[in-house]
Formats: sequence, structure tokens, C-alpha cells
Amino acid sequence: MTYINYHQMSRTELRAYILEHRDDEQAFQAYMDKLVDAPVLASGTLTDLDNPEKIAEIIKKIQKTKKEE
Repeated sequence: MTYINYHQMSRTELRAYILEHRDDEQAFQAYMDKLVDAPVLASGTLTDLDNPEKIAEIIKKIQKTKKEE
């Protein structure tokens, strides 16, 4: 059996792996750990939609997270 180091995979790589190996519980748990460490979604409220500066800040956070993957 081959050892797979899920924690060395990027979030994108690990997600792709999980989609191919849906029964791999260890891979799924590693993916959940990555989401806890660096959530994909930025937080905000509906009132933030009226504030262009807040929207720009949220977009920057999302872009930064995507680059780090």
C-alpha cells in the first residue's frame, strides 16, 4: 500500500483527489483540516454590498487565499 501525504497537497490537489477517491476518509479529514486552517470564503454581511470599499477588501482576501492554494 502506498502512503499518501495529504498535508503536502494543496487544497486544490486534495479536492481533486477526494473527488476521485470518495471513500478515502483520511483524505477527506485532511481537506477539512485545510479548510479550518484557511477558510475559502470571506465573511461579510448584506449591508457590505452597499460599501464598495468593503467589497474590494473581501475580493482581495479571496484572491490572496486562492493564490496561496
